[in-house]
Amino acid sequence: MPFIKATIDLGAIKRNYRTISEFVGNSTVTSAVVKNNAYGMGAEKVSMALYDVGCRDFWVAYLAEALTIREVLPNDAKIYYLQGFQKSDMPVIKETKIIPVINSLHEFITIKGNDIEFVLFVDTGFSRLGLRRTDIDEVLPCLKDENIAYVISHLACSDDKNHPMNSAQKKAFDNILAKIRSVIDVKAGLSATGGALFGKEYAYDIVRIGSFLHDIQLNSPLSAESVLTLETQVLQKYILPAGSTVGYSATYTAPHDIKLAVISIGHGDGFRRHLGNKGFIHFYGEEKIYAAPIIGNVSMDLTTCDVTEIPDELTEPGMTATVLSKDYRVKDMARDADLLSYEILIGLQLKPDRCDLIYRG
Repeated sequence: MPFIKATIDLGAIKRNYRTISEFVGNSTVTSAVVKNNAYGMGAEKVSMALYDVGCRDFWVAYLAEALTIREVLPNDAKIYYLQGFQKSDMPVIKETKIIPVINSLHEFITIKGNDIEFVLFVDTGFSRLGLRRTDIDEVLPCLKDENIAYVISHLACSDDKNHPMNSAQKKAFDNILAKIRSVIDVKAGLSATGGALFGKEYAYDIVRIGSFLHDIQLNSPLSAESVLTLETQVLQKYILPAGSTVGYSATYTAPHDIKLAVISIGHGDGFRRHLGNKGFIHFYGEEKIYAAPIIGNVSMDLTTCDVTEIPDELTEPGMTATVLSKDYRVKDMARDADLLSYEILIGLQLKPDRCDLIYRG
């Protein structure tokens, strides 16, 4: 059995959904982004939990992901996949009532006239996927006969409320939307979590919420609950003499005798190498939490930390070493690693063959 234990708090994810739903208000649909296996948390479990708390609209990246959660969600759940639509998808999406997002003129030409509900994605300055403004002019005459669930776009700089790109994209979106609404009455959505937190002006008819559900949204006026606890074990502890080096490339030299603990986690488990000589492992006493600095490079399956200042009874072999918790969250680890919270969370190998995976709440 693996030494690593991951506990995912579905109750916290539900409460995070309620918190942002109440902020957005009843006039806007609060939908959930569960792509990439719900940010590594388990798309089936997370989707079912969110359905239980009232969510009915779900976004994934690919059709295969949509089919996976369609198997566990009731028929009234709407499932959208954001990319990769092709002609061969049409029989299965008709049968399963999964809704593709159409991102290009080619995809629009492929789907039009087939009596399939879809979302139209328009580019407003992100310069990634999406119909361009010239494409909009070309598709306008064809829209009145199509079943379009939403027209959507995506903000490039929603991590900074004051960035001028946000208002520029909103203006572009409003202009495109006015053109389309001159032909058909259609609902709209511009924002994922960051934009949704700007308030009603950016909410439109639907918002797509991912990062807030999983407690990795930065610069938020709302408080999300921690959803993930990650624990492992101490394998070995010993006195490292002054002048000794630690780990691959000998990036750490002990300035004096220290107590070194070796714990069972490494980059093979998704624990990032960026945390070498930067991050922390935590040990819980009855009344105090102790932070042990990571020393040396993170190895594939092992990490070393300095436990000199931590009571011996907490750091003996077999004792619990806490990697993530409500006291040291993904956002904190991302800060120490100088990475995005998304990179930390999605990179973790939270799979039954890699760890003892527990859901609660």
